[in-house]
Amino acid sequence: MPSKITIPALLAAWLLMQVASAAEDGAAADINIPVAVGQSVKGIRLPHYDKEKAGKLSMRFNADSAERASETKFNFKGLRIEIFDASPDKPAMEVLLNEAAFDRTTSMLTSTDRAKIRGEQFEITGSRLEFDSKTRGSRLLGPVFMTITDMGEKTAP
Repeated sequence: MPSKITIPALLAAWLLMQVASAAEDGAAADINIPVAVGQSVKGIRLPHYDKEKAGKLSMRFNADSAERASETKFNFKGLRIEIFDASPDKPAMEVLLNEAAFDRTTSMLTSTDRAKIRGEQFEITGSRLEFDSKTRGSRLLGPVFMTITDMGEKTAP
């Protein structure tokens, strides 16, 4: 019984650490949409490049629409955060949020509804996601479901 809890918990912690490390050095805090307060833009794509490896795409924010709610707050619809590892052509992981808000003052990205983290061999969904880009801490709030499509070798039930 403990292995059923431990494996998903460890994998979820590792995945959230990967999202956090991709946002290292304030990547998420660099979000700035060049529009006036109250204005929105559709089909926005914000790339983030690794500061230590010049020119390496590490993360890309894609949103169906983004609105500047105030000088420090942005609202997103259809937000997809792609996290790249070895290849800039295929993300190693995606974070999908139907609706989310980012507050530059607190450096918090918060989804207002279902959140999904998806990789090649897994998918984790939760009711909400909170990501603090300063501390690089993330939380998926429940209920949380995890599906592993390929574990390589079987574990004991």
